[in-house]
Amino acid sequence: MAALWNAIAELRGWEHYSHRDYDVIINRLFRETNDKDLPLYFRAAERLHANFYHNFMTKDEYELHREYVLKLINKLRDLLKR
Repeated sequence: MAALWNAIAELRGWEHYSHRDYDVIINRLFRETNDKDLPLYFRAAERLHANFYHNFMTKDEYELHREYVLKLINKLRDLLKR
């Protein structure tokens, strides 16, 4: 996903060097598209990332977050094509 954020940000002239930058990117994309799923799916991605290190999710919770992240990837791919 970082590669998608980086590509989108690079095309728009936005910074994309830190986790904070990714948060800013998602918020800018949300304002640009009014797609309320973007920040929600991004939060799911952050939680899934934290789970990688701390292994706190149940299998069901993991699968739900995984589905959201896959949806986010598809949305980012679509935005990259614009």
